[in-house]
Amino acid sequence: MAISNIPYLKWRAGRPRWEPGPALRKAGWKGFDLKDDNGEWMTRGAAIDAAEKQNAKVAAWRTGNSLKERPTKAPVSESRTVEALFEVYFQSPRFQRLSQKTQRDYRNKARNFCEIFGPAHVAAVQSHHLETYWEQQIQARGHAMANGIIAVARAAFTHARRIGWRTNNPAKALGLTAVKPRLVIWTPKEITHMVETADQMGLASVADAFILALHSGQRQGDVLAMPDRIFDDRIRLTQFKRGALIDAPMTPQLRERITMIRARKRCQAVINLDALVIYEGTGKPYTSDLFQKKFSIVRRRAAQTMPSIKGKKFMDLRDTAVTRLAMADCTIPQICSITGHSEKTAHQIMRHYLALNANMADAAIDKLVAWMRREGIAI
Repeated sequence: MAISNIPYLKWRAGRPRWEPGPALRKAGWKGFDLKDDNGEWMTRGAAIDAAEKQNAKVAAWRTGNSLKERPTKAPVSESRTVEALFEVYFQSPRFQRLSQKTQRDYRNKARNFCEIFGPAHVAAVQSHHLETYWEQQIQARGHAMANGIIAVARAAFTHARRIGWRTNNPAKALGLTAVKPRLVIWTPKEITHMVETADQMGLASVADAFILALHSGQRQGDVLAMPDRIFDDRIRLTQFKRGALIDAPMTPQLRERITMIRARKRCQAVINLDALVIYEGTGKPYTSDLFQKKFSIVRRRAAQTMPSIKGKKFMDLRDTAVTRLAMADCTIPQICSITGHSEKTAHQIMRHYLALNANMADAAIDKLVAWMRREGIAI
């Protein structure tokens, strides 16, 4: 319901809100609650003043723009709501420096967070609110997603403190429990079966990516983006996520697969395309979603004759690569120089995965027994 004769000034359940009409909304203008800097609802007089101020911005915009055109920047809410905070954060240089994939992920998680906290004033959100919300999200969306949403909220509230909207970060040091590690690695037999299944199904590109990931220890995004030119007896690349520089020799198995890929490209007349993993259906590089669909199809077929493959993921190949290197007696720095992991992450993977490997335990006891024998220790 409109109050007085101020355009776009309305009441919602007795509370003032600036709400643009359909044409303005289509042009990119967004409505917002009228609250003061303390998060309190404005009085009638203050609401009128705020609405007139916003209407002046609209009038100025209209002077030089047709309503059919979108404004250069959608106006950010004058009230410091959580939704407005995310709008400001997403325009910040810190956010813009993130990869496009990470930006999309943050925006999706922000939408989930704003379903509950969007209209709330930034200063009103407290740690106990977030702890309750986190517990609810574990039940609704799973532990990993719940932690991810809180991580995005933490980044936004850090920005709120940085720009003076808060003096602290309610999402910091909540003491949330970490997601239990997957504790999954691909066995040699499973790897061979997956590669053979993909080749037999006419999806050699999936097998290509599988071998590239296994013998380089790289993430799916880096594997799919690998250009042909970086393989010249060595692998030379800069990782998307961490920016780590990789310069490592190829294994014989990887070199053999690269030769097969290049021969296939020549037959398919795509030798000028500077990409290594190419989807047979289009002759072009994969998108992340398309690759996951094709990988799932191959995995489902392979699991029909080897059930242990069911549920295993492409990302498990990266941890499998670390485990293989460790079992080959590589040091942590040596492993990191190949996979691009931080030393902390490599330690975590080894702690979680190698503890389950009976061969490592057998080798350790053999070494202990031999040392005791050399030292003459009876008990």
